[in-house]
Amino acid sequence: MNTFSSIANHLFNPSYTQHQTPIVLCDFDGTISVKDVTDTLLSHFGQDGCDELEELWVNGKIGSQECMSKQIALMDASLDELNHALSQIKIDPTFKSFIDYTEKNHIPVHIVSDGLDYAIQFILKRHGMEHLPIFANKLMHDNNRSWRLEFPYANKNCIKQSGNCKCNHVKKQQHFNQILYVGDGTSDYCVSHNVDFVFAKDKLINYCEKNQIEHCAINGFADVTKALKQAQHALIPVMMIK
Repeated sequence: MNTFSSIANHLFNPSYTQHQTPIVLCDFDGTISVKDVTDTLLSHFGQDGCDELEELWVNGKIGSQECMSKQIALMDASLDELNHALSQIKIDPTFKSFIDYTEKNHIPVHIVSDGLDYAIQFILKRHGMEHLPIFANKLMHDNNRSWRLEFPYANKNCIKQSGNCKCNHVKKQQHFNQILYVGDGTSDYCVSHNVDFVFAKDKLINYCEKNQIEHCAINGFADVTKALKQAQHALIPVMMIK
């Protein structure tokens, strides 16, 4: 019987008192990273059955937690092979400048992802940002070639049946005067209804428009930084920036 252990560092779970600044919650795959990390790893290392699971998820027959759990269990890769694939993944070139701005202005940023904690940490470390708080599914390895997932942020009442219930994370941030969200796709739909303002890319733009959600369409984090600067200089909430 294989023994699995986490290969990610201890995740930072900060404790805050009441803050006058906003907090920014960021999706990772397709938002910070240029490509979806999990899809990339599955394309490299996924065995037979991954595509069928993806189809079941797309058709709404299983939730993302069940889909990802079974897909990751079908991966065949050593840690070195996984790391090599992760080292090829690019991120938004303006994300580092965004983090520099938020840290200078004491605006907390949390990575809230339905992806893989180790993959996110590995990629951010390559860019000198491994200190950012990460809330994601826990990737487990048996020190050979087998993998599985654990879901420390799952919620049995999650509408989307996600591995990481982003809406549940939002509920824990009510001590901030504004909760801002940056995302791009399906895993960001539900949480977009529960924050003060959304910076939306790709599919999330159409979803926000269709559902009349306060948002700003962006191409990348340079647009988010610009909006935060405008709001700060005008001393008005970010939701007033269009």
